[in-house]
Amino acid sequence: MVYNNTKHYHSIIVLCIFALCLSGCGSFNQLNVQSGEFDVYIPPVFTGAGYTVKKDSSAKRISAQIKIQKEENLKLNKIWNKEVSGDDKTLPKEEANIAYRLKNFPVTVSYDYMTKGELWLASLGTGLDPFPYFRAYTGLNSSHFETGIGFQIDFGKYRYSLEGDWLRHCDTFEGDYDCGDGHLSVDEKARFSFTAVLGAYVGFIITKELALTYAPAIYFPWWSIGSFDNHDITFDFPFILEQYMGASYVLKNKYQISIGTTVYVGENFAGKHWQASTGVGYLF
Repeated sequence: MVYNNTKHYHSIIVLCIFALCLSGCGSFNQLNVQSGEFDVYIPPVFTGAGYTVKKDSSAKRISAQIKIQKEENLKLNKIWNKEVSGDDKTLPKEEANIAYRLKNFPVTVSYDYMTKGELWLASLGTGLDPFPYFRAYTGLNSSHFETGIGFQIDFGKYRYSLEGDWLRHCDTFEGDYDCGDGHLSVDEKARFSFTAVLGAYVGFIITKELALTYAPAIYFPWWSIGSFDNHDITFDFPFILEQYMGASYVLKNKYQISIGTTVYVGENFAGKHWQASTGVGYLF
């Protein structure tokens, strides 16, 4: 009679995997950011079609936008590092004195494809500002009114600088102990990151050619970043709310001219910040 060890081997493997998982449960490598500056490029807003799209048809638009805005630093308030405790050392709860460096690339180019049924309008778009972005919106488009919601993803290489203390704690078979600490100083380093945007628009189509639009959007800079130089941070980067108000005019059913202003606000920085813009598009 041959003894079957298959189940026995499987049990040993499962127990080993479980033990390995448990051995790292208490490990961490945390960074308290004491100061820092992080580049933020203001993403372009989507303002809808700006005119009544024909039923059961599609339309395409290539456009360029010129933005007028000074670059500035937004000092962020009420951003806190959480307290992190090891065996012998502790990173205290302290405020992260960080700022967004509001960057402006003067020219944006975009391409949008719009398709409409009876009233429902869907739009897919892409562009450069100066890094590539992709957006998708859906909503209603009637003879005198349009509205919609959507999202946008920006991908780019952004620069940052920071300083802070870090603490590494190890949890192994040999024991639970602090296994490193120090000070991190980064001077003007760059890395790739995503910016997520949730947006909406409301438009009043006054005449066949003229439309007035309000387009708010919330965007989350550095939302895909949770660590720097392999050290985890304990705070989330705050969102920025942008609100666009403007007008557009269609010439000869082919050319669309727009002008508007955008205000930026946030719960973690004081005041309001403005940007003026004008653009021209080609419809086909």
